[in-house]
Amino acid sequence: MTTQKILRSGRASVVAALCCAALALVAGASAQSGKPIKRQGLVDAVKANGLSTRELVQLVQRRGVTFEMTPDAEAELRAVGARPEVIEAARSNYRPAAEPATQPRVTTATTPRPSHTTSAPAAGVPDGPPLSKSEVVTMLQGGINPARVEQFVEKRGVNFQVTPEIAREITAAGGNRSLVGAITEKSTAETASNNSGGDSPFGAANAGAAAGAPDYDDLIDRAQSAAASSDFDGALRFAQQAAQLDPRQPTAYAIVGTVALYYSRNVSTAEQAMRAAIERGGAAAFHVYHDHNGAFTDYCEGSFFITKTGVSFKANDGRDTFDAEDANIKEAKINAFMGSEYAAFHVKPVQKINGRDNFNFAPNTRDKAESALIIRLIKGY
Repeated sequence: MTTQKILRSGRASVVAALCCAALALVAGASAQSGKPIKRQGLVDAVKANGLSTRELVQLVQRRGVTFEMTPDAEAELRAVGARPEVIEAARSNYRPAAEPATQPRVTTATTPRPSHTTSAPAAGVPDGPPLSKSEVVTMLQGGINPARVEQFVEKRGVNFQVTPEIAREITAAGGNRSLVGAITEKSTAETASNNSGGDSPFGAANAGAAAGAPDYDDLIDRAQSAAASSDFDGALRFAQQAAQLDPRQPTAYAIVGTVALYYSRNVSTAEQAMRAAIERGGAAAFHVYHDHNGAFTDYCEGSFFITKTGVSFKANDGRDTFDAEDANIKEAKINAFMGSEYAAFHVKPVQKINGRDNFNFAPNTRDKAESALIIRLIKGY
């Protein structure tokens, strides 16, 4: 096995790690049902090997699926390695997608906005706190008509002040001069703040999604879609918006951590985000190589997960697994000799697992900083 082959860092590895990070956390998310899973989403979840069969079943039971288990759907799932339990869970949890609510028809203003001393009532706009900049941008990016967003601004106001940079951001997201004018008028010195959360990579928490705006699941789906297209800046942006929308759930933090580690190479931000994911009942996910013979000449590639209760590994081909609760972890250290050229680390269980009393892994980055992060997280929980 060559050095170039064993630890190929790059965009493909970031995508794989992101998929596993997000998939590993859905089972640990809040108990709310969430949106049903589309057929392609479940196929991708099985192919990514980021969840155990038990976790996949729990995910399907929690969210349901939007498709019926036809012979064609069953054949596709079996072809990518779905276990019978997953197929039966999907068969028993079919939830047809709800019909979208009809939005009032609104005509976008085509002339410069007049004085805002008077305005028409905002039809169908629910009461709520002033909108943040992120909410305005998210609504526009989600395809909401600027005139509809303007109605929200008119009724609820905003909690930020417009700067030239913010005006350009809103316009780039799909806003127009009329919307920017409304925001400018509705922002007040008493309520406006451009604080995005200090040094936190997640930003400040929002009260919740505005009606018609993308919800948490939508933003997570967009983050994963962006990552699959190698748009890691977009993946980070959508994950941050999701974390702001619902800071109680772990998935968004895991995505932020993975992007920070494998794309930005910012270990400090990655650790902060991964700890946030773990503390919320999720997991930190790492792209690693598992040694089979003590020399890394025979190995498999997969994902290494760290949770509050232990660690686990699942190979991409599904044939090699490793699972240890905290009580069964005797030692976790960076290797001094074997695999040191790959910054390898090992985990030793108290009781043998699969006949083994030592498991060696090499991190995707081939950097001791990643191995050291893994060891810190194992020992910290």
